[in-house]
Amino acid sequence: MSNPSTAPRKKAVIMAGGEGVRLRPYTFILPKPLLPVGDTTVLDHIIDCLKTSGFGDVYVSVNYKSKEFEGWIESRKADGVTVHLFKEPQKMGTAGSLGLIRERLTEPFCVVNGDLIMNVPLDNMYQRHVETEADITIGIKSYQFTIPYAVIDKDGDGRLDSITEKPSYGFFINAGIYILSQSVFRHIPEGQPLDMPALIDLLKKADGRIFVYDIGERWLDIGRITDYEKAVELINQWKA
Repeated sequence: MSNPSTAPRKKAVIMAGGEGVRLRPYTFILPKPLLPVGDTTVLDHIIDCLKTSGFGDVYVSVNYKSKEFEGWIESRKADGVTVHLFKEPQKMGTAGSLGLIRERLTEPFCVVNGDLIMNVPLDNMYQRHVETEADITIGIKSYQFTIPYAVIDKDGDGRLDSITEKPSYGFFINAGIYILSQSVFRHIPEGQPLDMPALIDLLKKADGRIFVYDIGERWLDIGRITDYEKAVELINQWKA
């Protein structure tokens, strides 16, 4: 049995390079991951979630307003998590920037979009990834959508078949949380932009081992102003 004190610390990458266009005018001042949520920031909230699940080394990929991140990291207090910034030379996408630190990611690692509020057991997702020997595990979440009108079905002659008042439909959505093995780097070109959906498509075409993991309901993408305004209320609910 390995000694826990000598075992490598789990690593995670937070994608924080986006411009946050949908959150303007807030993001004219601060990059989206550094926006405040209560007494913390979105980025610190994600790091706290990673820490709770045993991730000790966190790499933050930055591009837009990267100087703001330098000030943020200088003001961080010691909390048991080592945070490293690395800057994209251009917009690299959610997978392309991983190639910049591929030599540091020698074990399965977590990738998280930098605009999430969550309370997710990432350690369980990580363990499932290891058990299935996956190349990539995609965090998914159930999503319900209600059409705000009565929906009509008709036949070819224009006769009414049925009318359904405000039907609801359920789907699973990509939650922007992933566990990846180093095998994915075979599909990430050196120095070229690549989005995560494109990487997943490349893996699928290569018959890669792709699994999904239901992360539960404690998740919110704050990409829109209306959702960002819900963040503090949700965090307080999750703490209760």
